[in-house]
Amino acid sequence: MKKPPYVSHYRDRHRKLRWRYRRPGFPESQTTELFGSDAWWAWYAEANAAEAVQIGAGRTLPGSISALVVAFYQSAEWQMLRPTTQRTYRGILDAYRTRYGTLPVAKLQSQHVRRQMDAKASTPAAANNMLKVIRRLFDFAVERRWRTDNPTLGVKPLRYRSEGFREWSEADIAAFQAKHPVGTRPRLTVDLLLYTGQRPGDVRQMGRQHVRNGFISVRQEKTGAFLEIEMHPALKASIEATALSTTCTHFIVTQHDRPYSAKGFGNYVAELASKAGLPEGCTAHGLRKAAARRLAEAGCSAHEIAAITGHKSLKEVERYTRAAAQKGLGQRAMARLQENETGAPVSNFGGQVRQTGG
Repeated sequence: MKKPPYVSHYRDRHRKLRWRYRRPGFPESQTTELFGSDAWWAWYAEANAAEAVQIGAGRTLPGSISALVVAFYQSAEWQMLRPTTQRTYRGILDAYRTRYGTLPVAKLQSQHVRRQMDAKASTPAAANNMLKVIRRLFDFAVERRWRTDNPTLGVKPLRYRSEGFREWSEADIAAFQAKHPVGTRPRLTVDLLLYTGQRPGDVRQMGRQHVRNGFISVRQEKTGAFLEIEMHPALKASIEATALSTTCTHFIVTQHDRPYSAKGFGNYVAELASKAGLPEGCTAHGLRKAAARRLAEAGCSAHEIAAITGHKSLKEVERYTRAAAQKGLGQRAMARLQENETGAPVSNFGGQVRQTGG
């Protein structure tokens, strides 16, 4: 007789045969009844009909923050979040539960949240991420009538200065290109990042199936936005010159011809940069920033840059256009200064100030 799903058997330390029902997300059950007997099938029917176990339900107290997190995980709001967002939120919420899970939801006040932020002052970015996520958690608590107000609303993020990921300079890019010529896999990796301006998580999934009629398409994992980006001639040449995998459709694969994981791809690019002698901190995301900078220096508007990078907010993109505008204005100002001092007209060619005439 064939065993039904989720059932296995083993012999315990007394050599007695035991049957075990084990289904992910459901209670485990065991029996020593004879397989195939009425009693055995009654046991199986009862085990198979059990209700699913709520995530973390075994370590929650009613009305506690831990119970609120469990309810959030089981909600429609949670199910509608993108998988990447769920992973990020879960990491923050599980850490928050571990530290504060036994506290009652109803008694949490703004001053408590501020003290929680103070405890993470040495890592302000992490503190602000925590505030963002628990603010959403308590929005959920208000909607579900766990409490009437959100205690995080009066709490301000910590202020700090950070440039984020290090942007690759033109010198960094030139040094890498000198180390890895067109036709090599490392060069194609960097070209894909540099000439599409996409996040590493999206670039690692690109393949031949995404190229059509001179465009490369991408469905951004983080935002869900669908983009079609015209292929830069340098990227087209790099793809055509590189020997691609014959068993995997992805452009960039591991030594085992498998797609990279998100973490693995980031580590791969960082390792390439290190072996090329580039400064510490040259990452895959830094090439996305370099792509945005190049677009700004080419005279693209914030909207035009966002059409390629897929940024939802123009705030970050405008940083590149402001920097490019400052650089251009500074060059023209220096050109006029030189003309005033020397009496010879000057022109700006290829981004370099050059004296002409006389």
